[in-house]
Amino acid sequence: MERTIENLEQELKSEHNLYLRALADFDNYRRRVDRERTKFGNEALRKFVVPLLDVVDDLERSLNFVETETSPFVNGMRSVHHKLMSVLEAEGVRPFDSFGKPFDPSIHEAVGTTPAVDHAPGTIVQVVRRGYLWDDDLLRSARVVVAV
Repeated sequence: MERTIENLEQELKSEHNLYLRALADFDNYRRRVDRERTKFGNEALRKFVVPLLDVVDDLERSLNFVETETSPFVNGMRSVHHKLMSVLEAEGVRPFDSFGKPFDPSIHEAVGTTPAVDHAPGTIVQVVRRGYLWDDDLLRSARVVVAV
């Protein structure tokens, strides 16, 4: 009888350890699935936002062309641009300034050079296309002209 109780206690301890191991495996599985879901969601949002930045660029070029005009149509375009930028900002997408800063190949793409007249060599003298960050990650590099 005493031997049977010891066997049962041993079996119970073994089953309990198996239960704890299965519980830990399930918890690890759940965390991995959550990480993958977040990763895939971020990738889908990135695929949507990056082409949208080209639309923002076109809209900004149009607004720069008519910057002094105050017609209702132009004012409406400014309003749409403002709303679009607000939506992007709400998702953590923000442009970063490059003009006058040192060239950094990790966030800038040099599309041209110009002789260094008013700026030190290696300084960005023109921004051809703004760069954007998504929270702290680079979403799109800035295309710039650099003084040499």
